[in-house]
Amino acid sequence: MGKRDKNISKTMANTSGKKLNLGCGKDYRQGWVNLDAVASVKPDVVHDISKPLPFKDQSFDFILAQDILEHFTKEDVVLVIGEIARTLRVGGQVEIRVPNVTDIVNRFADDEETRNEFLYGTTFETGVFGAHKVGFTAVCLVSMMSLANLELVSLKEEETNFVGIFKKVLPSKKTKQLVYVNQTLGMGGAEVFMADLLGALQKNNWSVVVYTNNQSFAHLLEQKQIVVKKITTIVDVIGDWKGLIKGVFLWPKLLAEYWKVVRKHHNADLFLMSGFIEKILVSPLLVLVKKPACWIEFGPMETIFAKFFRLPKVLYFLVKSLPEKVVTSSYHSRRSLTSSARISLAKLRIVPCGRNVESQNVGATKSSTIVCVSRLEPGKGQDLLIDAFSLIAKKNPQLKLKIVGEGDFLPILQEKVNQNNLQERVVFAGRVKNALQEMVSAEVVVFPSVWPLEGFGLVMIEAMSLGKPIVAFDRGPGNEIIEDEKTGLLAKDGDIVDLAKKIEKLLHDKKLAESLGKTAQQSYLSKYQIESVADHYEQIFHEAIADHKAKSVLTQN
Repeated sequence: MGKRDKNISKTMANTSGKKLNLGCGKDYRQGWVNLDAVASVKPDVVHDISKPLPFKDQSFDFILAQDILEHFTKEDVVLVIGEIARTLRVGGQVEIRVPNVTDIVNRFADDEETRNEFLYGTTFETGVFGAHKVGFTAVCLVSMMSLANLELVSLKEEETNFVGIFKKVLPSKKTKQLVYVNQTLGMGGAEVFMADLLGALQKNNWSVVVYTNNQSFAHLLEQKQIVVKKITTIVDVIGDWKGLIKGVFLWPKLLAEYWKVVRKHHNADLFLMSGFIEKILVSPLLVLVKKPACWIEFGPMETIFAKFFRLPKVLYFLVKSLPEKVVTSSYHSRRSLTSSARISLAKLRIVPCGRNVESQNVGATKSSTIVCVSRLEPGKGQDLLIDAFSLIAKKNPQLKLKIVGEGDFLPILQEKVNQNNLQERVVFAGRVKNALQEMVSAEVVVFPSVWPLEGFGLVMIEAMSLGKPIVAFDRGPGNEIIEDEKTGLLAKDGDIVDLAKKIEKLLHDKKLAESLGKTAQQSYLSKYQIESVADHYEQIFHEAIADHKAKSVLTQN
C-alpha cells in the first residue's frame, strides 16, 4: 500500500463524528476532512466525486458541498446526492450551494459574457471539473434531496446562489397508495398494458386502487388481485357530437362522482390518469385537496384537438400544467406533446410500454399464416394489409391471412376481401381469448398501422417476446420499436407494394426470419419486460410525489 493509500485509509478510519468538506478546492478547513479531485489544492483525500465516496455509511455529522452539484449531469447529480446521504448520519446535516440560474439570467441581462460564465462555469483553473452541466430551481433542488431522504431545513437566495441546509431522515416504510382513474369504451393495448403495469407495481409494494367503467378491464385487474371500483357515469367528449352533447348534461354528475373518489382517497400518495375526461375533471379536484397527479399520454393529440371547433384543446390547455409528470411511450408521441399540446419538457418522461408475457409454446408454426392483431378501425391498416396480401396470394397458394380483433371497420374489410376473391384465404377471428396464442402459430406477424394517434403498438413487443419476425411500416412509433433488418422489416410508409415485398421476403428466406425473430426476442427481454418498465414508472412516481412535496414545503417557508 502506497503512502497516499495509507493516508486515505487513516482518514477513513477517523471520520466518525467529523465534518466533510466535499470538493474543497482552495477552501481548506482545519479539523474537517477536505476532499477534492484536484491534487494541486492539497486536500486530505484526493478523489473524483463522480465515483462512490471512500467513506463508510454514516461517517459524518455535517457535510459541506459548495459549488459541487452543478458540475455533474442531472443523472450523475442523483448519484452524488445518494453518496452524500449514505455517508451522512441520520439527523446529520448537509449544506448545499448551487447557482440560482434565474437570478443569474436576470442579474446579468445586460452583460451576456458574464452571464454565460456564471451559467456554464470555467475550465481555466480546474479543467473539465470547472464546467457546469446542470441548472437548478428551488423546487428541483429540494425534490432531488428529498428523494435521498434529505429533508429541507432552510433555503435562501444568496447573491447568485441557492444555499440550502438539509437534514437526513429515516426513509418512510409506509406503503405508497396509487389511485388510477380511467374510463374506457373498449379493451385494447393500453388497457392490457395498464393491467400489467399496475399488477407489477402492486408486487413492488404499492397499494393500488382502480376506478373504471369497463367490466372486461375490471376483470383483468381483479385477476391480478387489484382492488377495482366502478365508475357509473360515462362521459365521452372526444368521440362524436352525440357523445359531446350527452357529456355536457352528465358533466356535473360525473364531477360529483369524481369528487367523492378524491375525498375518499385524500390520503393517497398519487393519482394516475390516462383518459382524457379524467385529466380534465380529476386534476383540478386534486389541487383542492393538495394531492399530486401524474398523466399517461399514449399517443399524439392533434386529431383529438381538432374536434368540435377545438373544444378538447381548450379544455386540455386549461389543466395541462397541473400534473407533476406526464409519461408517454415513444418519441413519436413526445414530439406531438411538446409541439401541439405544449407540455413542459421538464414534466415529460418517455417510458416504453411493456408486457408480462407468460411462457408460450412457440414451436413449429401450425400453417403458413400471416397474423395481424389489432382493433378493426380506420388507420389500423388491415385494409392495406389485405391489398398487400392480394399481391402475394397467387404466388403462395398455401398462404393464409388471419386478422384478429373486432370493431366497426369489419364490414369494409370483408367487402375488400370479397372484391379480391380472398374469402377462402382470409380469416376474421374476431376477439379471441389469447391473441398471443394466435401469434404463436404465425409465420409472419404484420403491424400495418398508419393511425395518426398510434402511441406505441403493444402487439409488436408481444410478437417480439415470442421470437416472431415482424413487418411494419417505417413510421413512428413502429420504427422506434423495430430496427430494420435487425429486429424486423420496415416497409415504406403506406406503400402496399413494398409491404407485400417485405412479407414475401420473410416467407421465402427462413434463415432471415429466424435471425430477426431471435434478435427481436432479445430486444424484448432487455427493454420491454413489464418488471423493468414498472421500475421506471415507479421512479417517476416517486419524483412526482417529491416535486409536489417540494412545492408545498417551499410555499410554507
